[in-house]
Amino acid sequence: MQISKLEMRILMGIAVVVIAILAVVIVPRLVGSAPVTESTIAQVTPTPSPSPIDTPTPTPTPTAQSEQQILDSIVASTVSVYSVLVCDSLTQYASQSIPEIISKVLAEYPTTGLSEKSRQIMAQRVLTDSTAKSCPDQSSRVASGIATG
Repeated sequence: MQISKLEMRILMGIAVVVIAILAVVIVPRLVGSAPVTESTIAQVTPTPSPSPIDTPTPTPTPTAQSEQQILDSIVASTVSVYSVLVCDSLTQYASQSIPEIISKVLAEYPTTGLSEKSRQIMAQRVLTDSTAKSCPDQSSRVASGIATG
């Protein structure tokens, strides 16, 4: 069985989505710490006098992201990497409707960490943002396909 170029592109897109989810959701949970920010880096400063001082206890930063943040991250990374491929596929499969394309991709390549509604939103946003970035001539097709689907 030979994999077509479109299928290979779709597989690569899904791989990016899975890696993004792993990087954003799973790895911080496994490590058990929040991402390092400038405010959490320890700085050494000399103490003027050895008097007892109550030091405030740092509040832990949450490591889990909301579903909206995960969705935004996936869309941004997918569009930045695959917008040209999405546009090529839209041109190549001009005979298929946008809802058919979305349904096929979501049926074959499930994403973890997102609800079904968010998966639909993700697919629509990836198409919309990709066409806006790389193929504005397809924007009206995608917009009308999403509106009717």
